[in-house]
Amino acid sequence: MITSDQQQQLKHLFPVLTKLPAAVRQALFESGQVIELPPMQMLMQQNQQCQFIPLVMKGMLRVYKLSPNGREMTLYRVGAGDTCLVSIACHLRGEDFPALAQVEENTSLFMIPTSLYNELLDQQLVWKDFLIMTLYDHLVETMETLEAVTFDRTDHRLALWLLSQTKHAPGLIYTTHEAIAVELGTVREVVSRLLGELKSQGAVDLNRGKIKVINPSILENMLEG
Repeated sequence: MITSDQQQQLKHLFPVLTKLPAAVRQALFESGQVIELPPMQMLMQQNQQCQFIPLVMKGMLRVYKLSPNGREMTLYRVGAGDTCLVSIACHLRGEDFPALAQVEENTSLFMIPTSLYNELLDQQLVWKDFLIMTLYDHLVETMETLEAVTFDRTDHRLALWLLSQTKHAPGLIYTTHEAIAVELGTVREVVSRLLGELKSQGAVDLNRGKIKVINPSILENMLEG
């Protein structure tokens, strides 16, 4: 059984738990388990059977797809106080996990067993409402990702990503061209070319493993043009 401190943390992060009957909530705490995962750890592989629903207590998960030629596309991220859309969908449809889920930073997860999840889904309306809202939030996020990849110019998406990382101010970003390509759903060569153009315009400075945004107004002007 999880500790009293972990129970309080879960109730704070997931207020839906406080709306469950005390006996149901206690059964949840007794049946679930907290696990700690380090960065780069794979939580789920593609076509793996879903046996738990993870509630994120700390850290960040990245859910992504991998193409046959090895390109990655981030679908969405799951942070503290959130749960995984794809895991929920797997249980609803009785299918295996259709993507990959990887830990991005030190992460704590409360893992709810499938059997208890199904019982909650059948009997607790507030739990159904919580899952529906989670599905909706992640669906909107995924639609925005697909819309950006399909319709937006890559240079605009790169400028927007750089601005989001530095909050529209000069700043340093520790990353690689390959990592940015994964975020934008493109290839490293395109990112490197675009960053080179931004450097020649005086918007950024490039060094190994890091990018310094020097003049964010240039990036903002790109988005307005």
